[in-house]
Amino acid sequence: MNSISVENFLKNIFTLQNDEGEKASTSIMSARLGISGPAITDMAKKLSAKGLITYQPYKELELTTEGKAIAIKVIRRHRIWEMFLHQVLKMDLSEVHNEAEMLEHQTSDNLLEKMDTFLNHPKFDPHGDPIPHEDGTIQRHKNAVKMEDLKEGDNCKIVRLIYSDEEVQQLFNHYNIETNLSIKIIKVFKLDKSMDVELNEQRIHLPAAIQKRIFCQHI
Repeated sequence: MNSISVENFLKNIFTLQNDEGEKASTSIMSARLGISGPAITDMAKKLSAKGLITYQPYKELELTTEGKAIAIKVIRRHRIWEMFLHQVLKMDLSEVHNEAEMLEHQTSDNLLEKMDTFLNHPKFDPHGDPIPHEDGTIQRHKNAVKMEDLKEGDNCKIVRLIYSDEEVQQLFNHYNIETNLSIKIIKVFKLDKSMDVELNEQRIHLPAAIQKRIFCQHI
């Protein structure tokens, strides 16, 4: 159990619960990290013994105060790297997430704070994800709601996109869905809660699963 696997484990519990509103069950963690259920359980027991999470069979994994602090620190490194890669190196939004996944584990506190100062202490990364402050506090978008909570006829601005896996990234890239774009809800289908929306002067169909990963502000 190396430090990278520990950091990834804790980070994914935090993002599942706080960004996506999902339960950090062993089955979901298994799918997210691409390892077996028994391996997830084994790691959960070890991290519980270290005081980083609370583990009980058949219940959701929960971070302890110490585990949460580690997760937030990793997330801060990840999102500052995304901002640096996008703003300074002009890398595409579809590239920065995967690069930051690798760099987040190899960055000293000294380098991170120099990058943060160079970037003028950004509050959000290129996907609209809040960058935790050095003290661990996190600023959220004001009055932001998930797209799934919008109604027909609503007009809004995209303020945040949750990039969690390759399939989600592919859909965002395919439709050129980015932050700060305006979007109008044309039709909500009762059968499966999917939506027809107007974006970039085109009408597209978004399934319910993707709506959970798009945060908007009414305009």
